[in-house]
Amino acid sequence: MKKYDFEASVGFVVNNTAKAFQKTLDLELRKNVGVTLGQWRVVASLVQQPGLTQKEIADKVGVEGATLVPIIDKMENEGLLKRKLDTKDRRVNRIYLTKKADSLWSSMTECAIYIRKVSTTDISKDELETTLETLHRISKNLSTIFEVHPHMESSRKNRE
Repeated sequence: MKKYDFEASVGFVVNNTAKAFQKTLDLELRKNVGVTLGQWRVVASLVQQPGLTQKEIADKVGVEGATLVPIIDKMENEGLLKRKLDTKDRRVNRIYLTKKADSLWSSMTECAIYIRKVSTTDISKDELETTLETLHRISKNLSTIFEVHPHMESSRKNRE
């Protein structure tokens, strides 16, 4: 049987790093703002583009619609967002942030900035730029060859 050191592969390291980002950001958000990583993703999507549908939000954050429904329901019950019927298609709900969510946005972004700062400790600006450039090229290669389009690809400018 051929040996393969998967723990040394780019995919494994990137996946573990992504999980570490997610876990630490979730902890910081829960501790400092009282929201989850899933709720953060919904808010971030709606800050960028208010009035998205549930399906559009699910596509942006990379989850199934059925997974997103309880998150949206909880956020609506907590007064963080509201659903409004689409003016052109009454079968569709558009989602909007409330003033309460708006007031928490600054604290949420502070958590993300803190996680980014901690994660890049002792890493030079040049090293970080090279890493990001390399990861973008890897993503582009995979997207081009396999015709897959990661959901976060479109929001490079809003990195954690």
